[in-house]
Amino acid sequence: MNYEAELDAAIRAAAVGMEAMGAERGDLRDVGGTETKSSVNDMVTAADRASQDAILEVLKSTFPDDSVVGEEGTGEQYSGDGREWIVDPIDGTANFAVGFPYYCVSIALAVDGLVQVGVVASPPRALDRLWYGVRGAGAFVHHGVDGVDDADDLDGTSLAVSDRDALPGAVVFGRLSERDAGVRAIDEITVRGILDRDGQFRRPGSAAINLAQVAAGHADGYLILSIQEWDVAAGALLVEEAGGTVRRRPSRIEEGSIEIVASNGSIQADLEAVAAEAIEQAEE
Repeated sequence: MNYEAELDAAIRAAAVGMEAMGAERGDLRDVGGTETKSSVNDMVTAADRASQDAILEVLKSTFPDDSVVGEEGTGEQYSGDGREWIVDPIDGTANFAVGFPYYCVSIALAVDGLVQVGVVASPPRALDRLWYGVRGAGAFVHHGVDGVDDADDLDGTSLAVSDRDALPGAVVFGRLSERDAGVRAIDEITVRGILDRDGQFRRPGSAAINLAQVAAGHADGYLILSIQEWDVAAGALLVEEAGGTVRRRPSRIEEGSIEIVASNGSIQADLEAVAAEAIEQAEE
């Protein structure tokens, strides 16, 4: 099936989402319109809500029969059945809230549980790039997002994963949870597993951008044992379309989330071994 119309819609939606968040400036951690969810470090800002509203308006007006699942709540839950848009209006809210330039809009279309279209867009005040892909058609990056309204405005460069063939020296993204001590304890096991094998560990935030960096070959892997679909749906497609490998399955440490191990393919077995070891230790 051709997904050109869906890619155009995702790009338009990402553009209005970035525009909607652009009005917010300064430190947003304690201002009006900012709320916390599970902890003080689990924030939602007025910009998150404005971005999601703008994105939903585009997607719902273009494909009114499709479901839309968003991080900030749309009344619909991800089911893995039919056509479902999966939206994170600001992936990396904690970064966005203090002006650290590593955040994005993430939009994916899944059809019967398989992601077919993915767009990750970081605005000019952040990385100023738009990564995009369609299953079976490759993954690409476009530099400079101003004036981008649909696929006709893109002159993307093809993405390809790295050729690093061993975990020692490899750059691997992961997490050290700031929100939950129990989850952080398991994260620490995965981090030690990477570092004890002489891998390099990074945690700048924004799962979607991290996965886009793996797709682009700027990093070699990504490992996290509990995360939400909207964080990784678009980025995981980019990795696969750039020639990498992604293993995703229900999380064994946190109900209602997923486990994802993604890489250039060559270090996939090593990362899956780290994940298995972390789970085993967590269950002891």
